[in-house]
Amino acid sequence: MMKHSGARQSILWVIVLASICTGSALMAAEGVLHSDRDAVSEPPVELSPEEQTYFLQRQTDGNAMGLVLTNYGFFGNNLVTRAPSMEYPLGSEIEHLVRAGLWVGGINASGDTVVSSGSVSGQWGSGSATLSEYTPTTKIVERSTLLSSRAYSKKAKSEQDFLCAYRDYGPIRPGNRGKALSISVAQKSYLWSFAFAEAFVIVQFTIKNEGEGILRDVCLGMFGELASGWKGAYDTWRPPGSSWFKKKKLEYFPEQRMMSEHHYNYQGGTAPSWGAIALLGTKGSGIPPISSVPVSFNWWDWYRERDYPDEFTDAGRLRMMSNGEIDDPSTIVVPDGPEDPVELVSAGPFPEMVPGDSIVFACAFLGGMDRPSLIENCRWAQMAFDNNYVLPSPPQLGRFKITPESGALDIYWQNTYEDSVDPFFKIPDFEGYRIYITRKEGATSKDFELVRDVDLIDNVGYDTGFESISETNQIDTMAYDYHYKISNLKDGFKYWVAVTTYDKGVPEQGVESMQSGVLATKVMAIPGPSDQADAIVMVYPNPYKGEAVWDGTRDREKYIWFVNLPRKATIRIYTLAGDHVKTLEFDAATYTGAEIQGLKTGSERSLAMPGGMCAWDLISQRDQAVATGLYLFSVEDRDTGKSQVGKFMVIR
Repeated sequence: MMKHSGARQSILWVIVLASICTGSALMAAEGVLHSDRDAVSEPPVELSPEEQTYFLQRQTDGNAMGLVLTNYGFFGNNLVTRAPSMEYPLGSEIEHLVRAGLWVGGINASGDTVVSSGSVSGQWGSGSATLSEYTPTTKIVERSTLLSSRAYSKKAKSEQDFLCAYRDYGPIRPGNRGKALSISVAQKSYLWSFAFAEAFVIVQFTIKNEGEGILRDVCLGMFGELASGWKGAYDTWRPPGSSWFKKKKLEYFPEQRMMSEHHYNYQGGTAPSWGAIALLGTKGSGIPPISSVPVSFNWWDWYRERDYPDEFTDAGRLRMMSNGEIDDPSTIVVPDGPEDPVELVSAGPFPEMVPGDSIVFACAFLGGMDRPSLIENCRWAQMAFDNNYVLPSPPQLGRFKITPESGALDIYWQNTYEDSVDPFFKIPDFEGYRIYITRKEGATSKDFELVRDVDLIDNVGYDTGFESISETNQIDTMAYDYHYKISNLKDGFKYWVAVTTYDKGVPEQGVESMQSGVLATKVMAIPGPSDQADAIVMVYPNPYKGEAVWDGTRDREKYIWFVNLPRKATIRIYTLAGDHVKTLEFDAATYTGAEIQGLKTGSERSLAMPGGMCAWDLISQRDQAVATGLYLFSVEDRDTGKSQVGKFMVIR
């Protein structure tokens, strides 16, 4: 895509963006600028004037929807990197969103028509902060209802909340043409890992009139550029180009107020899932429900916005937000038609907002594996909004830990919530635990295989009792009540393991047994030996014949393992001629394999490594793939100073 002529940039915003959007995963961006990981139980922290240039991003990773949120009204990562933007299922590398943004339009007290936008059309890969007209006023705070989460808070509403705030005034951003509505926005997002709720993230906005005059003809909407494709098709990240942008199959669902998109032929089967954005509703004193105001769905050719900027003034945008029209997406020609569509779903106008008035507006970012599942997922998102984010919920799981060993994974967990009371029926209904495993990347809960089911002896279920798993263990000062070992696994392979709880249900009320979310406790674990001070270091596979059985499809997803390493080691690799190829620094206490593309996981918190293994992606110090040949290595034990040497063969 080409950048349209109306795009404006500011050196200040480019510098700010460079500090948060390049060279690292999006989840790390906030940690670079502000460390708020210990402030998870507190409300958003107000930024000082000099801190307001910090434009922060976080990625949801608590269910199957990997969505990037910001503290400036922008959603997605604009495909700056191949990290998730709106990836569904998370881990599948199936992308659905270039960018999206909150639009709030109206007429301010001075009579100016203003549409404050979190995103407009722009070049993919460009800076997201340059596309937003909002200024952050708080950092992003994470909360969770899960006691096993580092972000646990009694104030949380869901298994992963993100809270932040921003405004469209003071200072006026270069992008909003010197005008503002004088509104503040408090943004909260919610998600759950239950099977019926794992495919959506809900975002709620509380929009307040902070000015001294009345706002009239207020309209609310979500702009988006939905675009689906499989990122795994690219060995290195490059423009999706014709592969995605002119292959968009749009559909609008008026009953759900939902705009959706999928690749017109599902990219030959590599991108089978759908992405969507739906308006869930409005709340507030004197605010009518969204069902009683006009709802509009507009799509337009991205190039039209570039070529006819006069149609996309604030006055033109507000007319579009309130026109009540439903554009027909079936007229879009795919593949490779003349249009490259972007979309807007909006509602309004709403009643006047006097100073101090607020309106609550909520939408959902959704995924689905087909049309029926997308509609069903939207139904559950709507139910969550209608019920003030209270959903049927099973018992929680206590703290748990997964420890890899050679050929096996040891799972430890606590019995903390066996006396818990159902929040809806107010009765104890805990029944048992289930353990699941899968080797599928980007798995949803349906892809996990049940390996163990234990329950109370109470004439419900299997009546196995807990004797077979009862075992007290003290690990890292933490006591665990249960232990189960999954054996006969292969060292060096990636497995995803989950532990869930389930309840009895209330059959007399027609309520079936409920299970906690598989994805809430999903951990990527790699079996292998733990650190060993005096063991012989080996390379596996040796020889490496073009690829290993665990390799991914791209060159950067291929790797070998150094095994039987000491606790702290320096690994040096040389050619047979003695040329230095690569140095790897290994520390069992902190090693995650994060620098290896094939070992990346959707969450830094969901990884269990064996402790005695280090991967190498066969890329040299000069960032080049190594050639066929015999290679030598030395391993220095940094604790003892002892060294050993070995060799391995690479056959391309």
